[in-house]
Amino acid sequence: MKEFIQRYEDRIHGVLSCFDRMLFRGYLPIMSGWQMAQFFNSRNIRFRRLKTFLVEQAQRVKQHGIDLAKKEGRPFQYVQEKTRKDDLAKEIAKRDNIEDGLIVVFSVLEPCRTFSFRFEKGKPFVQSARRKCLFLYFYFMDPDFGLIHVRLQTWFPLQDGAETR
Repeated sequence: MKEFIQRYEDRIHGVLSCFDRMLFRGYLPIMSGWQMAQFFNSRNIRFRRLKTFLVEQAQRVKQHGIDLAKKEGRPFQYVQEKTRKDDLAKEIAKRDNIEDGLIVVFSVLEPCRTFSFRFEKGKPFVQSARRKCLFLYFYFMDPDFGLIHVRLQTWFPLQDGAETR
């Protein structure tokens, strides 16, 4: 872009720029405690078995990240919250000469939007909550778009997002 602007600067009256990334979000359509309860009821998951179910699903998501990294011969790495993951992924891509495909899968403990269970009048009640949970960051190098990552929450409601820079 800079070369284009320099080449035609005598004909250009102004330059518009935009953000340096695109964000794509996906999630289960569970935005309230009531919807979460409906989701579990529709799958016949009762309160007694709920914790086991949630832990199994979180482990399944994490295991998928581990398996993908292993299959592609790439690292699966736990990082501290304050680490600049984009910079670390770029360093790994440069070090390993990755120009296309998976660079690394990071595992990070971060604040998340989830649900908690309370008892009201002797019955379980589901409500929105904020707490820390495990996120996986899948970093890829795309020949056209450059560095891309997918951020996946491993705990319900499994919110995720893909971002390109």
